[in-house]
Amino acid sequence: MGETIHIIPVGFDFQRLVQPITQGNLEANRIHILHSSRESSDEEAQELAGRMVERLQETFETILGKTVNIETVDDIFKFEDAYPMAYDMIQEEVKAGNDVWVNISSMPRTVAFAFAIAANTLVVENPDNRDQIHTYYVSPEEYLVTRMIKELKKEREFLQDLDDNEEAKERFEEINDLVDDITRSGVTKGAKKMNGGLHVEFPAVSASELHKFEKTVLHFLDNVEKTESTSELARKLGDRLNEEVDDDSFKSKVQYNVKQLETKGFVDRTEEKNRYITELSTMGKLWVQTHRNDTPPRLKA
Repeated sequence: MGETIHIIPVGFDFQRLVQPITQGNLEANRIHILHSSRESSDEEAQELAGRMVERLQETFETILGKTVNIETVDDIFKFEDAYPMAYDMIQEEVKAGNDVWVNISSMPRTVAFAFAIAANTLVVENPDNRDQIHTYYVSPEEYLVTRMIKELKKEREFLQDLDDNEEAKERFEEINDLVDDITRSGVTKGAKKMNGGLHVEFPAVSASELHKFEKTVLHFLDNVEKTESTSELARKLGDRLNEEVDDDSFKSKVQYNVKQLETKGFVDRTEEKNRYITELSTMGKLWVQTHRNDTPPRLKA
């Protein structure tokens, strides 16, 4: 019988990452704790995240006697790196016969969503995995930030009455500005640049099965990045596969499969001057990264 494994990306939370195992009904033999390896410009945030990792490791290892592995995520905002990492981690445990539970309650949403989508993908690709892969969320009993806001407002009122104290006036102005910021913007401010823009798109998982030739096209597009037309794609792929390029049946086969891949969400086709520029979609790129073992022998040369 396999083990029960938990994968826990860590942000600024502790109790809702621990309590489902210590006080809830979830079992655990081994635990993977994920945290960011990048240095943050916000020292307080970095120290807090580091303390949460240390507390989690101590609680699981010392108090519960569980085996804990500490894993690092190099760039927590780079979904295209987090997803293959998640896919490989979950798949490795499943192949070993273990049950995998992924806690997506904490850490940046890019990492949490990467693990949630990877878990879903593995179930879609192989429905037999459904009983081995579980994604779960734990809601906080209380958001401490609301209590912090209340205390800040009390402190502001208290400092406002100390008119004869210059230091108190300065502190009042600082706290007043902070409360005003929260009132106007909520508990976050601004949109951070990442991946060359201000957003990260989470691709939808395709429920459609990929056929052998479709996989060949995907791996080939990964090698050439994009083609300026369907005819060019057929010609270059035919050359690689030693197929008769002048054969209309091969061109039709390529065109049909590319359209199917577009429908399934693995390929993007952009019409330009009566021709289609073809390239991998985000999901197509992620599929290739997580399925290197499926590369046809004739494309490996």
